[in-house]
Amino acid sequence: MARTQQIALIGFVDELTATGIGVRAACGLVGLPRSTYYRLTHHYRHYRPVADPIPQKNRQQPATLTAAERAAGVSALESAEYAELSVVQTYWRAFDAGLVCCSERTFYRVAAEQNMVGDRRRRKHGGGSASRHKPIVHCGRVGELWSWDVTELRGPRTQDRYKLYLVIDVFSRYPVAWRIEYTENTQRAVDMFALAIDEHGAPGVVHADNGAIMRAHTLVEALADNGVLASYTRPRVSDDNPFSESLFKTIKYDLSCPTLFENIDHARDWTAQFLHRYATEHRHSGLGRHTPAAIHAGTATLVRQRRQQALDRYWSKHPERFRSKPTAPALPGPTGINTNVSQTG
Repeated sequence: MARTQQIALIGFVDELTATGIGVRAACGLVGLPRSTYYRLTHHYRHYRPVADPIPQKNRQQPATLTAAERAAGVSALESAEYAELSVVQTYWRAFDAGLVCCSERTFYRVAAEQNMVGDRRRRKHGGGSASRHKPIVHCGRVGELWSWDVTELRGPRTQDRYKLYLVIDVFSRYPVAWRIEYTENTQRAVDMFALAIDEHGAPGVVHADNGAIMRAHTLVEALADNGVLASYTRPRVSDDNPFSESLFKTIKYDLSCPTLFENIDHARDWTAQFLHRYATEHRHSGLGRHTPAAIHAGTATLVRQRRQQALDRYWSKHPERFRSKPTAPALPGPTGINTNVSQTG
Protein backbone atom coordinates (compact mmCIF):
# COMPACT_ATOMS: atom_id res chain seq x y z
CA MET A 1 0.00 0.00 0.00
CA ALA A 2 1.39 3.40 -1.06
CA ARG A 3 2.12 5.99 1.59
CA THR A 4 -0.44 8.44 0.09
CA GLN A 5 -3.13 5.75 0.32
CA GLN A 6 -2.20 5.08 3.96
CA ILE A 7 -2.49 8.78 4.81
CA ALA A 8 -5.92 8.97 3.13
CA LEU A 9 -7.14 5.91 5.06
CA ILE A 10 -5.84 7.37 8.32
CA GLY A 11 -8.02 10.42 7.62
CA PHE A 12 -11.07 8.16 7.23
CA VAL A 13 -10.22 6.36 10.49
CA ASP A 14 -9.92 9.66 12.33
CA GLU A 15 -13.33 10.74 11.01
CA LEU A 16 -14.93 7.49 12.13
CA THR A 17 -13.34 7.60 15.59
CA ALA A 18 -14.61 11.18 15.97
CA THR A 19 -18.16 9.80 15.72
CA GLY A 20 -17.52 7.37 18.59
CA ILE A 21 -16.40 4.29 16.69
CA GLY A 22 -13.37 2.52 18.19
CA VAL A 23 -10.00 2.44 16.42
CA ARG A 24 -10.17 -1.35 15.94
CA ALA A 25 -13.58 -1.16 14.25
CA ALA A 26 -12.66 1.92 12.20
CA CYS A 27 -9.49 0.29 10.86
CA GLY A 28 -11.48 -2.81 9.99
CA LEU A 29 -14.02 -0.76 8.07
CA VAL A 30 -11.46 1.05 5.90
CA GLY A 31 -9.08 -1.92 5.52
CA LEU A 32 -6.08 -0.38 7.30
CA PRO A 33 -3.91 -2.45 9.70
CA ARG A 34 -4.24 -1.10 13.20
CA SER A 35 -0.45 -1.26 13.70
CA THR A 36 0.03 0.96 10.64
CA TYR A 37 -2.47 3.47 11.99
CA TYR A 38 -0.71 3.67 15.36
CA ARG A 39 2.73 3.85 13.80
CA LEU A 40 1.86 6.73 11.48
CA THR A 41 -0.25 8.81 13.85
CA HIS A 42 0.44 10.87 16.95
CA HIS A 43 0.57 7.72 19.12
CA TYR A 44 4.10 7.01 17.78
CA ARG A 45 5.46 10.44 16.87
CA HIS A 46 8.98 9.33 17.79
CA TYR A 47 8.99 6.96 14.85
CA ARG A 48 10.78 8.34 11.82
CA PRO A 49 10.93 6.04 8.79
CA VAL A 50 14.42 5.72 7.32
CA ALA A 51 14.69 6.23 3.60
CA ASP A 52 17.66 3.88 3.19
CA PRO A 53 17.85 1.61 6.29
CA ILE A 54 21.07 -0.32 7.06
CA PRO A 55 20.56 -4.10 7.40
CA GLN A 56 21.11 -5.41 10.92
CA LYS A 57 24.05 -7.59 9.91
CA ASN A 58 25.84 -4.55 8.45
CA ARG A 59 25.37 -2.28 11.46
CA GLN A 60 28.26 -1.48 13.77
CA GLN A 61 27.60 -3.14 17.12
CA PRO A 62 29.08 -1.36 20.18
CA ALA A 63 30.10 -4.65 21.87
CA THR A 64 31.76 -6.23 18.84
CA LEU A 65 35.39 -7.33 18.93
CA THR A 66 37.93 -5.04 17.40
CA ALA A 67 39.72 -6.14 14.25
CA ALA A 68 42.86 -6.86 16.28
CA GLU A 69 40.97 -8.95 18.85
CA ARG A 70 39.24 -10.96 16.14
CA ALA A 71 42.56 -11.49 14.35
CA ALA A 72 44.09 -12.77 17.60
CA GLY A 73 41.29 -15.32 17.92
CA VAL A 74 41.72 -16.49 14.33
CA SER A 75 45.48 -16.70 14.85
CA ALA A 76 44.99 -18.96 17.88
CA LEU A 77 42.59 -21.19 15.92
CA GLU A 78 45.09 -21.47 13.06
CA SER A 79 48.10 -22.03 15.31
CA ALA A 80 49.94 -25.30 14.69
CA GLU A 81 50.20 -25.73 18.46
CA TYR A 82 46.40 -26.03 18.73
CA ALA A 83 45.73 -27.67 15.36
CA GLU A 84 44.47 -30.96 16.81
CA LEU A 85 42.47 -29.47 19.70
CA SER A 86 38.79 -28.72 20.00
CA VAL A 87 37.59 -25.12 20.04
CA VAL A 88 37.05 -25.11 23.80
CA GLN A 89 40.51 -26.57 24.48
CA THR A 90 42.05 -24.01 22.14
CA TYR A 91 40.18 -21.18 23.85
CA TRP A 92 41.22 -21.99 27.40
CA ARG A 93 44.84 -22.65 26.50
CA ALA A 94 45.03 -19.45 24.49
CA PHE A 95 43.20 -17.56 27.26
CA ASP A 96 45.59 -18.83 29.92
CA ALA A 97 48.49 -17.82 27.67
CA GLY A 98 47.03 -14.31 27.30
CA LEU A 99 46.56 -14.69 23.54
CA VAL A 100 42.82 -14.00 23.37
CA CYS A 101 40.60 -11.48 25.13
CA CYS A 102 36.97 -12.49 24.71
CA SER A 103 34.39 -14.87 26.12
CA GLU A 104 34.28 -18.58 25.25
CA ARG A 105 30.99 -18.07 23.38
CA THR A 106 32.42 -15.21 21.33
CA PHE A 107 35.44 -17.37 20.52
CA TYR A 108 33.06 -20.06 19.23
CA ARG A 109 31.35 -17.50 16.98
CA VAL A 110 34.72 -16.49 15.54
CA ALA A 111 35.54 -20.16 14.97
CA ALA A 112 32.17 -20.74 13.28
CA GLU A 113 32.77 -17.82 10.94
CA GLN A 114 36.04 -19.47 9.94
CA ASN A 115 34.38 -22.91 9.50
CA MET A 116 36.60 -24.30 12.24
CA VAL A 117 34.03 -25.97 14.52
CA GLY A 118 32.87 -29.57 14.62
CA ASP A 119 33.83 -32.87 16.26
CA ARG A 120 36.79 -34.41 14.46
CA ARG A 121 37.17 -37.39 16.78
CA ARG A 122 36.83 -40.94 15.55
CA ARG A 123 33.51 -42.42 16.64
CA LYS A 124 32.32 -45.91 17.33
CA HIS A 125 28.74 -47.08 17.10
CA GLY A 126 26.53 -49.32 19.15
CA GLY A 127 26.77 -49.97 22.86
CA GLY A 128 24.30 -49.45 25.64
CA SER A 129 24.08 -50.82 29.14
CA ALA A 130 21.56 -52.47 31.34
CA SER A 131 19.48 -50.31 33.63
CA ARG A 132 20.28 -51.58 37.13
CA HIS A 133 20.93 -50.36 40.64
CA LYS A 134 24.41 -48.85 40.72
CA PRO A 135 27.09 -48.78 43.41
CA ILE A 136 27.66 -45.41 45.08
CA VAL A 137 31.08 -44.11 46.18
CA HIS A 138 31.50 -40.49 47.30
CA CYS A 139 34.61 -38.40 46.66
CA GLY A 140 35.28 -34.88 47.95
CA ARG A 141 39.04 -34.43 47.76
CA VAL A 142 42.24 -35.63 46.10
CA GLY A 143 43.33 -39.08 47.28
CA GLU A 144 39.92 -40.20 48.52
CA LEU A 145 38.94 -42.36 45.53
CA TRP A 146 40.95 -44.02 42.76
CA SER A 147 39.47 -45.71 39.71
CA TRP A 148 41.28 -48.25 37.56
CA ASP A 149 40.76 -50.57 34.64
CA VAL A 150 42.59 -52.42 31.86
CA THR A 151 42.04 -51.84 28.15
CA GLU A 152 43.59 -53.17 24.95
CA LEU A 153 45.82 -51.36 22.48
CA ARG A 154 46.18 -52.96 19.07
CA GLY A 155 49.53 -54.06 17.67
CA PRO A 156 50.64 -54.61 14.05
CA ARG A 157 49.08 -58.10 13.79
CA THR A 158 45.58 -59.28 14.63
CA GLN A 159 46.85 -61.35 17.55
CA ASP A 160 48.96 -58.49 18.97
CA ARG A 161 47.12 -56.96 21.92
CA TYR A 162 48.85 -54.83 24.55
CA LYS A 163 47.20 -54.40 27.94
CA LEU A 164 47.09 -50.86 29.34
CA TYR A 165 46.68 -50.80 33.13
CA LEU A 166 45.59 -47.32 34.22
CA VAL A 167 44.78 -45.85 37.65
CA ILE A 168 43.41 -42.31 38.08
CA ASP A 169 42.53 -40.14 41.03
CA VAL A 170 38.80 -39.49 40.58
CA PHE A 171 38.68 -36.01 42.12
CA SER A 172 41.53 -34.61 39.99
CA ARG A 173 41.37 -37.10 37.04
CA TYR A 174 45.15 -37.32 37.47
CA PRO A 175 46.81 -40.58 36.25
CA VAL A 176 48.52 -41.84 39.39
CA ALA A 177 49.81 -45.11 37.87
CA TRP A 178 49.93 -46.99 34.60
CA ARG A 179 51.80 -49.71 32.74
CA ILE A 180 51.52 -51.63 29.48
CA GLU A 181 52.09 -55.40 29.37
CA TYR A 182 51.39 -58.30 27.03
CA THR A 183 48.94 -59.90 29.46
CA GLU A 184 46.91 -59.09 32.56
CA ASN A 185 49.01 -60.17 35.52
CA THR A 186 48.03 -59.86 39.16
CA GLN A 187 51.54 -59.42 40.53
CA ARG A 188 52.26 -56.61 38.10
CA ALA A 189 49.06 -54.89 39.22
CA VAL A 190 50.16 -55.30 42.85
CA ASP A 191 53.55 -53.77 42.02
CA MET A 192 51.90 -50.90 40.17
CA PHE A 193 49.69 -50.04 43.14
CA ALA A 194 52.61 -50.33 45.55
CA LEU A 195 54.58 -47.73 43.60
CA ALA A 196 51.54 -45.46 43.30
CA ILE A 197 50.84 -45.62 47.04
CA ASP A 198 54.49 -44.89 47.84
CA GLU A 199 54.35 -41.79 45.63
CA HIS A 200 50.85 -40.45 46.29
CA GLY A 201 49.77 -42.08 49.54
CA ALA A 202 47.02 -44.66 49.98
CA PRO A 203 43.52 -43.72 48.79
CA GLY A 204 40.41 -44.43 50.82
CA VAL A 205 38.76 -46.52 48.09
CA VAL A 206 39.87 -48.18 44.84
CA HIS A 207 37.03 -48.72 42.37
CA ALA A 208 37.28 -51.20 39.48
CA ASP A 209 35.22 -53.56 37.35
CA ASN A 210 34.73 -57.29 37.87
CA GLY A 211 37.76 -58.54 35.95
CA ALA A 212 39.71 -61.47 37.35
CA ILE A 213 42.78 -59.35 37.94
CA MET A 214 40.74 -56.75 39.85
CA ARG A 215 39.20 -59.34 42.18
CA ALA A 216 42.39 -61.38 42.67
CA HIS A 217 42.94 -62.13 46.36
CA THR A 218 46.58 -61.05 46.16
CA LEU A 219 45.65 -57.56 45.01
CA VAL A 220 42.69 -57.22 47.40
CA GLU A 221 44.88 -58.22 50.34
CA ALA A 222 47.68 -55.86 49.27
CA LEU A 223 45.23 -52.96 49.16
CA ALA A 224 43.65 -53.94 52.48
CA ASP A 225 47.10 -54.00 54.11
CA ASN A 226 47.33 -50.29 53.21
CA GLY A 227 43.88 -49.56 54.62
CA VAL A 228 42.26 -49.33 51.16
CA LEU A 229 38.69 -50.49 50.57
CA ALA A 230 37.84 -52.20 47.28
CA SER A 231 34.73 -51.25 45.29
CA TYR A 232 33.45 -53.00 42.17
CA THR A 233 31.05 -52.45 39.30
CA ARG A 234 28.48 -54.97 38.20
CA PRO A 235 29.20 -57.21 35.20
CA ARG A 236 28.71 -55.60 31.78
CA VAL A 237 27.73 -52.22 33.23
CA SER A 238 30.37 -49.76 32.07
CA ASP A 239 28.55 -46.79 33.60
CA ASP A 240 29.53 -48.10 37.01
CA ASN A 241 33.12 -47.09 36.25
CA PRO A 242 32.64 -43.90 34.21
CA PHE A 243 35.90 -42.14 35.00
CA SER A 244 38.18 -44.89 33.71
CA GLU A 245 35.96 -45.57 30.71
CA SER A 246 35.88 -41.87 29.86
CA LEU A 247 39.66 -41.58 29.94
CA PHE A 248 40.06 -44.69 27.80
CA LYS A 249 37.75 -43.10 25.22
CA THR A 250 39.76 -39.87 25.37
CA ILE A 251 42.95 -41.84 24.78
CA LYS A 252 41.70 -43.90 21.85
CA TYR A 253 39.86 -41.02 20.15
CA ASP A 254 42.82 -38.69 20.40
CA LEU A 255 43.81 -37.54 16.91
CA SER A 256 47.42 -38.62 17.45
CA CYS A 257 46.55 -42.12 18.74
CA PRO A 258 47.83 -44.71 16.25
CA THR A 259 45.27 -47.18 14.95
CA LEU A 260 47.96 -49.85 15.26
CA PHE A 261 51.10 -49.62 17.37
CA GLU A 262 54.34 -50.89 15.86
CA ASN A 263 55.30 -52.79 19.01
CA ILE A 264 54.86 -52.64 22.78
CA ASP A 265 57.65 -50.08 23.20
CA HIS A 266 55.89 -47.81 20.72
CA ALA A 267 52.67 -48.16 22.75
CA ARG A 268 54.52 -47.37 25.99
CA ASP A 269 56.28 -44.30 24.54
CA TRP A 270 53.12 -42.86 23.02
CA THR A 271 51.06 -43.47 26.15
CA ALA A 272 53.68 -41.80 28.34
CA GLN A 273 53.61 -38.70 26.12
CA PHE A 274 49.81 -38.63 25.96
CA LEU A 275 49.28 -38.99 29.71
CA HIS A 276 51.80 -36.21 30.36
CA ARG A 277 49.94 -33.94 27.95
CA TYR A 278 46.59 -34.93 29.43
CA ALA A 279 47.73 -34.28 32.99
CA THR A 280 49.51 -30.98 32.38
CA GLU A 281 47.74 -29.42 29.38
CA HIS A 282 44.18 -30.75 28.99
CA ARG A 283 41.58 -28.26 30.31
CA HIS A 284 39.04 -30.69 31.72
CA SER A 285 35.31 -29.88 31.50
CA GLY A 286 34.72 -31.60 34.84
CA LEU A 287 37.45 -29.57 36.54
CA GLY A 288 36.34 -26.04 35.71
CA ARG A 289 38.64 -26.11 32.67
CA HIS A 290 41.70 -26.68 34.84
CA THR A 291 44.27 -29.40 34.19
CA PRO A 292 44.33 -32.61 36.24
CA ALA A 293 47.84 -31.73 37.46
CA ALA A 294 46.68 -28.32 38.75
CA ILE A 295 43.83 -29.88 40.72
CA HIS A 296 46.00 -32.73 42.00
CA ALA A 297 48.79 -30.40 43.14
CA GLY A 298 46.40 -27.77 44.52
CA THR A 299 47.61 -24.95 42.25
CA ALA A 300 44.25 -24.49 40.50
CA THR A 301 43.23 -21.84 43.03
CA LEU A 302 46.01 -19.54 41.84
CA VAL A 303 45.17 -20.26 38.21
CA ARG A 304 41.54 -19.34 38.84
CA GLN A 305 42.61 -16.10 40.55
CA ARG A 306 44.70 -15.14 37.51
CA ARG A 307 41.79 -15.96 35.21
CA GLN A 308 39.43 -13.82 37.28
CA GLN A 309 41.89 -10.93 37.27
CA ALA A 310 42.16 -11.19 33.48
CA LEU A 311 38.37 -11.26 33.16
CA ASP A 312 38.06 -8.26 35.49
CA ARG A 313 40.47 -6.27 33.31
CA TYR A 314 38.56 -7.32 30.20
CA TRP A 315 35.23 -6.37 31.80
CA SER A 316 36.48 -2.95 32.96
CA LYS A 317 37.76 -2.26 29.44
CA HIS A 318 34.62 -3.44 27.61
CA PRO A 319 31.66 -3.64 30.03
CA GLU A 320 29.27 -3.20 27.10
CA ARG A 321 30.12 -6.72 25.95
CA PHE A 322 28.63 -8.37 29.03
CA ARG A 323 25.18 -8.66 30.57
CA SER A 324 26.84 -9.12 33.95
CA LYS A 325 30.34 -9.20 35.34
CA PRO A 326 32.13 -12.35 34.03
CA THR A 327 33.25 -15.01 36.46
CA ALA A 328 35.96 -17.62 35.95
CA PRO A 329 34.76 -21.26 36.11
CA ALA A 330 34.58 -22.52 39.68
CA LEU A 331 36.88 -25.15 41.11
CA PRO A 332 35.47 -28.70 41.11
CA GLY A 333 33.26 -29.82 43.97
CA PRO A 334 32.32 -33.24 45.38
CA THR A 335 31.98 -36.04 42.86
CA GLY A 336 32.07 -39.84 42.89
CA ILE A 337 30.65 -42.99 41.38
CA ASN A 338 26.91 -42.57 40.74
CA THR A 339 26.50 -39.96 43.49
CA ASN A 340 24.18 -37.67 41.47
CA VAL A 341 26.24 -34.62 42.38
CA SER A 342 27.71 -32.18 39.89
CA GLN A 343 31.04 -33.27 38.45
CA THR A 344 31.71 -29.95 36.76
CA GLY A 345 33.09 -26.75 38.20
